[in-house]
Amino acid sequence: MAAENLADVISSLTPEEQESVKQFVEFLKHRPSPAPSPFLAAVNEFIDQHSELLHRLAQ
Repeated sequence: MAAENLADVISSLTPEEQESVKQFVEFLKHRPSPAPSPFLAAVNEFIDQHSELLHRLAQ
């Protein structure tokens, strides 16, 4: 889901639901995450470096 679509969805929520989303995001930000596998690290690096290529392939 694109960030702007997600923002649209969140903005359509009630204030209470928006607060719940905010709390959930904060929880995800602060929880300890396990170290990514070397493969996952390589995939993330590729995605970061070649996002335009991946976008064009998805069209």
